[in-house]
Amino acid sequence: MMTILAQPDLTAYRERIAALKLPVWMPVMASEAKDGDAVRGSILYSYEPEQVTIFDVSDQGDLACLDGLVRSVLFKAQLRGIGRAVFRVNDPAMRSRLEMLRFVKNDENILENIAEIMDSCKSCRKNPETT
Repeated sequence: MMTILAQPDLTAYRERIAALKLPVWMPVMASEAKDGDAVRGSILYSYEPEQVTIFDVSDQGDLACLDGLVRSVLFKAQLRGIGRAVFRVNDPAMRSRLEMLRFVKNDENILENIAEIMDSCKSCRKNPETT
């Protein structure tokens, strides 16, 4: 079973974080999707007062892993009272996958209403095609 947990030790992510070329003052956080002890994916993000910014996602080609990683960050943003997400993911293949999951639309990088996408997940359980 896959679990997604915050990873406070950013040592394994130093190169990916450096490649983002972010301002020094911007704190970057990481979460990992794990299956037992094996890391199946990770996400780099930052919580700001008005938005959560997602910088980089690695999911080994697993859409369920990608969905879980992004939704976990969006859920924690909601708990902090943040309603907006910005995706600064530069990899075109990952952007396409984020569009497939409806986190981004029409080449835009802003999700204005996190609650809307999180609430849409609740209706998935009612859809007989997804059960």
